[in-house]
Amino acid sequence: MINSNPGRLPEGLIRPVIRPAGQPAAEKIPEIFPGTPFGAMHRMLKNHQDICLRGSWGFAMTFYTWLKKKTTSLHPIRGYESSRRQQEALKAILAGFWVSVEEHRVALEKAPGNPWLRSFYPNNKSFLINFADLLGMNGARQWFEKGIQYPLLNHPIHPFYGVYFPTRHEHLHLLDDWLKEHNQFQRAVDIGCGCGVLSFILYKHGIRTIHATDINPNAVYSFRQDLKQLNHHMQKTVSVEEANLLGSFRPSPNDLVVFNPPWIPEKPKKVLDTALYFEDRFFDDFFSQVIEICPPGTTIALIFSNFSMAAGIAAEHPIEQALQNHQEHFSLLSRIQKPVTQKASPKKSWIQQVRNKETVELFIIRKD
Repeated sequence: MINSNPGRLPEGLIRPVIRPAGQPAAEKIPEIFPGTPFGAMHRMLKNHQDICLRGSWGFAMTFYTWLKKKTTSLHPIRGYESSRRQQEALKAILAGFWVSVEEHRVALEKAPGNPWLRSFYPNNKSFLINFADLLGMNGARQWFEKGIQYPLLNHPIHPFYGVYFPTRHEHLHLLDDWLKEHNQFQRAVDIGCGCGVLSFILYKHGIRTIHATDINPNAVYSFRQDLKQLNHHMQKTVSVEEANLLGSFRPSPNDLVVFNPPWIPEKPKKVLDTALYFEDRFFDDFFSQVIEICPPGTTIALIFSNFSMAAGIAAEHPIEQALQNHQEHFSLLSRIQKPVTQKASPKKSWIQQVRNKETVELFIIRKD
């Protein structure tokens, strides 16, 4: 496989980033041209035979769409667990679907260009890239260029490739509304900052010393780029660190710790998964670090959702459990809940059934 560390990027990224892993072109991977029956191509992939499509972008996209429909028919969704099985089945079948990159361009007629093929792989002009990864890269490039406008902010945010950004707003409103009534904080730490939306909300409410952490180097780069582009003064008052949980930040008794942790109990398989999934002792480890580092009086704002309970994949609330385990060190000051109002696509009725029972939550906790 091609080294996943591309080194210095022309866009100013000085440290390596997480990026799709390519591989050198190999004679053992058969080239597939338009006119080949999709059923035959599917059988090759099912038998763990990699293929490299040639011809046009339309041919590749049509086959990709056909594969998704085929997988949907073979693995119908009835709930969360079956949706995960379908995702894993699709991921497995797409793992062998490659296209060629030559001179930093996709070697398919009418393929869209993407300058990241040059900046992510400066030393690899010609190689194979997984087609699904390429589509993800193309989509991420559009978000990065166009930006995302959140209703709580007066400027767009531009998430970089591989960076979590909220697609729902209810939990953001919970923190925003609470800060309207509790704006006494001068310093705060934003744990797992992702694209930085919570830090921007903290700054909006007058907090002028903000330390943001994330274990994803792409998130650190993404947030720093937005700080440079959006607000020169904020760039001076916000520090962004590639670190786990609190990182090097050491709170004082009057500081605020903000954390929007992952909501789904499942072992992350890669760094990008850590924005969504948490392991068994995740919250115990978080509270243990807070006990060790934070002095009495520190306020902790935890943003969460009962999604896993509403979906039937967890029997107990992980934050409730962790607080019970460490009750001698914390006081729960308030727990604010808000129903989910965003509607799911009609094609995803199972998600709507979950959302009908789901609430987003803001836990306000004091370190005793």
